[in-house]
Amino acid sequence: MLVFFAILVASAATLIFYELITSKRIEKYKRFVVRVAELADVPDDSPPYYVLESLRKKIKNLEDELSMAQKSRENTLTLLDSIMDPILFVDSSSGEILFANTAAQKMSRPIVTTRKIYEALEDYYLIEMFDEAVKSWHIQEGNVVMHVEGKKRYYSCKMTPVLLPRGERRVVILLHDMTKEYELNEMRREFVSNVSHELRTPLTSIHGYAETLLNDPDMDAETRDRFLKIIENESARMSRLINDLLDLERLESGEARFDFQKIDLCSVVKYVVSITEPLSIDYGVKVEYDCEEITIDGDQDRLIQMLLNLADNAVKYTSLKESGEKKVSISVKKEGSQAVIRVSDTGPGMPRDALNRIFDRFYRVDKGRSRKMGGSGLGLSIVKTIVDRHNGQIFVESEPGAGTSFTVKLPVERIDLDENV
Repeated sequence: MLVFFAILVASAATLIFYELITSKRIEKYKRFVVRVAELADVPDDSPPYYVLESLRKKIKNLEDELSMAQKSRENTLTLLDSIMDPILFVDSSSGEILFANTAAQKMSRPIVTTRKIYEALEDYYLIEMFDEAVKSWHIQEGNVVMHVEGKKRYYSCKMTPVLLPRGERRVVILLHDMTKEYELNEMRREFVSNVSHELRTPLTSIHGYAETLLNDPDMDAETRDRFLKIIENESARMSRLINDLLDLERLESGEARFDFQKIDLCSVVKYVVSITEPLSIDYGVKVEYDCEEITIDGDQDRLIQMLLNLADNAVKYTSLKESGEKKVSISVKKEGSQAVIRVSDTGPGMPRDALNRIFDRFYRVDKGRSRKMGGSGLGLSIVKTIVDRHNGQIFVESEPGAGTSFTVKLPVERIDLDENV
């Protein structure tokens, strides 16, 4: 009897414990369903299946939004990387670079992000601007000069402090490369200076000799003729300079029209040799040519102008040689789809550092000798422009005392004619 009673009590206790556990589980389950319903934005008395399905849809929407946000971030980073100007995002408190686009990474040391701006960009003025932007929390602007990949670059810099929604403080640094603008401005100043100098020299001579003639009406005929000859020569020199300037401007701007036709290069060479012959005889320079029969698409007048400039220079400068053979050689031959024109001389030659600037306006290796020969300093600039308009290339080789050789390569057939020509 006692055993039966004990079993009965144990069974009752088990049922009561199960009920307690079950009721707790049900309570937890109810709380779980209510919480899930809140997350799914549905009423808490909704059927469980409806709640779970709503939650699944919401999770799917969140995944889609996250994917779109990631794509948007990737697109933004791609756009920032494609910008040619360097852009950096810097933590204002630590000075740590949080982002640097490709252009910014190229102008600094490798792996520019996660480094301090003080370490990555070693420019005192730029760091000073950053410190002032953080201190004043105002936009800072200025110009900086930095050495990038061994070359001097000029940048305009703008630093903008930004307060993000969560309170993070950042400084956005934008640098605009102004090197080309700076170089063009320097070229403009140099050009104006050169033109002024080139015009001032003959004008001074003309004014001086004309004034002397006016103040001395009894001057002897021989002296008067000599002064008038100088005035005539200096006037002609000014005319050549102005004409070359105008011609070069028309060529470079595209205003000069080119009449492209089938041209026999040998006829061009023979014509140029015949023109330079009197000058070469006077200067004691031998001119010889070797021409392979080649027909190309070109403007005959401009090709004559190009070759005449090269041959005329070669004759004049070779004549300055104090000793040894004085000879100018002109050759034309075909190499593949190109016609190769070479003008070589046995003149004094040029130093290696002059070869990079030989086609610049007004550049002269020896200014004294060049002015003595009557050049405007624009001939080789005109030559290169004519070659460029023919879609060709020009090269120069020279060494002091070993002569100079100009090589022009022109396509035999011109492709994609420009509408302006």
